[in-house]
Amino acid sequence: MYICVYNKLYNMDTRKKNKLVSTNAYPHNGEVLKQYFTKHNVNRAELARQLGVSPTTVMRYFDSQSLQLGILWKTSQVLKHNFVAELGEQLMVDYATVREIELENQLAELKKQLEKMEIELSVYKNIVGK
Repeated sequence: MYICVYNKLYNMDTRKKNKLVSTNAYPHNGEVLKQYFTKHNVNRAELARQLGVSPTTVMRYFDSQSLQLGILWKTSQVLKHNFVAELGEQLMVDYATVREIELENQLAELKKQLEKMEIELSVYKNIVGK
């Protein structure tokens, strides 16, 4: 049986009571962490100490398809890397943060000012050239 939730089609698996199984795959959260750890030579024991968990628990994170937001949040804060945003970028939904919208507006305003200044410069060049 298929149901539609927020314009996404889900297969209702009757063997797993009350669970929805999405037809859209999501990124393996543990792999995202693992790739970051490998690339940046992160000390797992030190991270575990800062998170207040055992090094074994940190290793289990790597195997987890899905991690709780709290784990990703704390890990992001400790490592100063936004894993939540990194995973969000893989979601095929257009979304702009408040900060991005502010920057786009500032950029548009600066472009207008630049166009105005280029016109003024052209006028001044014509005056000086005469």
